[in-house]
Amino acid sequence: MKKRFARCLLACLCLVLAGALSVPTVSAEVGVTKDKILFGTFQDMSGPGAYLGKQCTAALAVWRDWVNQDLKGIHGRMVDFVVEDNKYDPNLTKTAFTKLVNQHKVFSIITVYGSTPCTAILEDIKREKVPVFPTAATTQNMFDPPIRYLFWYACSDEDNAIMMVDYILNDMKVKKPKLGICYIDDEWGKSALKGLDTACKKYGLEYEAAAFKRTSKNLNPQAMKLKSKGVEYCFYAGYAPVYAALLKEANKVGWKCTFFGDYVTVDPRAFMAEDLADGQYHFFNLGLRHEGSPGWKKMEALFNAKLGEEAAKEPLSWRLMPLMWNPLVYLTKALQEVGPDLTREKLVDKLESMKDYDDEGLGKIQFGPGIRKGTHEYRVLKCDYAKKEFIPVTGYREPSLKWGQR
Repeated sequence: MKKRFARCLLACLCLVLAGALSVPTVSAEVGVTKDKILFGTFQDMSGPGAYLGKQCTAALAVWRDWVNQDLKGIHGRMVDFVVEDNKYDPNLTKTAFTKLVNQHKVFSIITVYGSTPCTAILEDIKREKVPVFPTAATTQNMFDPPIRYLFWYACSDEDNAIMMVDYILNDMKVKKPKLGICYIDDEWGKSALKGLDTACKKYGLEYEAAAFKRTSKNLNPQAMKLKSKGVEYCFYAGYAPVYAALLKEANKVGWKCTFFGDYVTVDPRAFMAEDLADGQYHFFNLGLRHEGSPGWKKMEALFNAKLGEEAAKEPLSWRLMPLMWNPLVYLTKALQEVGPDLTREKLVDKLESMKDYDDEGLGKIQFGPGIRKGTHEYRVLKCDYAKKEFIPVTGYREPSLKWGQR
């Protein structure tokens, strides 16, 4: 009886084992299969920053084709991505994040931008432990305090507002500047406001502030207010088309002012103000197309090859394209170095361990254990409207009040 029971038990075990062996092997990591890595992104495809959303998705499409066709995938896996439209709205961003994680089941979320949208999902990122690489947002809370799964790469408006005051006092040699700020009334603009406030406290200066709503197009009230306060040097935080509108409005009301635009204004849309844009200042952490670095030339050739010259003509006029492309090359290198046994945790470890990265002049990227601030140095640019270019007037520098020390 015992022998018969043992034989039955052994037969059952064999059947279970055979069944288990017949099940196809799948990756234990979400979004990773034997032949594919699925990424996700949320973009403003139909809101106030839709032109930036289209830049991001164009860069992602070129990156996908480059990896799959030119590199033949990553360790035998092809890459793909899905897009959710968040309209630059924080509530819709939370919905988009949930869909990407729970419905699409992506491995990682990549190439996203927007201070207000990204701020809305900080707790979601912590909870889900999904790598988000990188956020192109101007706010300090993207990297301070650091979140293990959230990487930041852009220009910090807090840094740049401090740099504006540094530049006015130390480079322009203005002794008692009358300072102001015109900023979008959300986390993006409030970060710039905090930076200006920090700098003014350091130098013992005062400033005037005028906020505008995300949907604003008429900045007459802001221009009138800052003019009435005698502002001579004004930091601007917001989209490039609205920046151009501010320059036009300042001209209409007779407000004589020198403007310092944040990195989002380093865009051809700033030229909508025509010669009013000439001589104004901007901040940037990326290589510029007219500098002709090897990295820019490679990126340009790749976009021409993948999209066709006519289709690529507009994207390649975008000064911000290295902001999207440079991290994608960095991500590709990290994925290659992780190896075939790809997990979210291994990717995060690799992203923070790569040192002194610069894709041949496109811009420096540097993370580290507990450091999610990918950019530390910036240049001051000056607009040359006749050439339709932004020309560096300084080398790369950090603000006098450095991050982590203020």
